[in-house]
Amino acid sequence: MKKARFALVVVFSLALTIGFLSTPARAQDKTLNIGAVAWEEALGIADLIQYVVRTELGMNVEVTNPSIGVAYAAASDQELDLLIESWQPITHQAYTEKYGAEVIDFGPMYEDAKLTWAVPTYVPEDELASVEDLAKESVKEKLGAEITGIDPGAGIMQQSEKMLEEYDALSDYDLLEGSGAAMQAALKDATQNEEWIVVTLWEPHSAYGRFDLRNLEEPKGLLGSEERVHMIGRQDFMEVFPNKLSEFISRFYLPIGMVNELSAMYSDMGEGAGAQFAEEHPEIIDFFVNGVDALG
Repeated sequence: MKKARFALVVVFSLALTIGFLSTPARAQDKTLNIGAVAWEEALGIADLIQYVVRTELGMNVEVTNPSIGVAYAAASDQELDLLIESWQPITHQAYTEKYGAEVIDFGPMYEDAKLTWAVPTYVPEDELASVEDLAKESVKEKLGAEITGIDPGAGIMQQSEKMLEEYDALSDYDLLEGSGAAMQAALKDATQNEEWIVVTLWEPHSAYGRFDLRNLEEPKGLLGSEERVHMIGRQDFMEVFPNKLSEFISRFYLPIGMVNELSAMYSDMGEGAGAQFAEEHPEIIDFFVNGVDALG
């Protein structure tokens, strides 16, 4: 699968190069507006992209952090140039059905992603291993009948709301809205005191490196299976921006292990993680920027 993906990237890059020979490039001083929802892996990827675009392509970049629904709408209205991330085919299905014809899809940035609900491993597995176990009165009491979520409108929240509707075991539970940062803060507080907590999570995520976590079984499959995470842009992206930038975006792809690495870097240091990642993986950046010429 990964070899096939790599081959497709190379072919697509060659096709873009040929096609762009007849497409006039716009001025290099145009600012690239990137929308990255405030999830660590999205912020880390955005930081890497903005670093490469600035240092290698010499363009201005602005990164904002809209909610996911606002970001899709802005990309479709051409108010946003690039959106990180589009989870497909399940998590953002409502958004891709609504806006898919009005944006350009650059393909997967990474694969093998998934949504989940997780608990700290000190929560006994014989008491809480599955979503169905949340019906137990003893479990419900320890959790305060609450599931700790993130920002409203996020795909994981939409699917989690469906779970509350579909599972009888969750009829008494509340899904708490907040943000990714607030969810992690609640998880940190709970683990420090070995309190029970269920959080909405997804992989890749730096929380799996920070805390000992176990994913709950979800027998109805409402959270879906493994997904692909795409980069999408305004429909006229290839006409508006220079050839080199469009080619770079079309080549951008990381194995999920490297996404975890980049996410952890961003979690630890914030802005500057992209520069650090680029310094540690120069051959990958070379391919992103120069395509097949970088392969020797």
